[in-house]
Amino acid sequence: MSNRTDFVAGFILGGLLGTALALLFAPRSGEETRQQLTSSAEQLRERARERADDLLDRVRTGAQDLSERGRAALDDGVGRLRDAVERGREAIEEKARERQGRGGDPTES
Repeated sequence: MSNRTDFVAGFILGGLLGTALALLFAPRSGEETRQQLTSSAEQLRERARERADDLLDRVRTGAQDLSERGRAALDDGVGRLRDAVERGREAIEEKARERQGRGGDPTES
């Protein structure tokens, strides 16, 4: 996530630096310069908003995927636990039937 943050910060800084250099080297009137600054700021803001929206969509998609995989793993674990409990119950019942068939007390070890 740090790389993305660094990229966005560099992108914004580069846009600001580019705008400043353009102002220094482009001979314009004060009104034209203000219009150019306003236009550049709006473009930069829009690009930053698009990047933030894209990043938010990626985070949401990743979180949803992680949630679905976690839910699937949990369901799998619960299913295996139920199977193990059922096999244990069947083994106990079988052992009890064997003891009853031999005339023993099913509660004895």
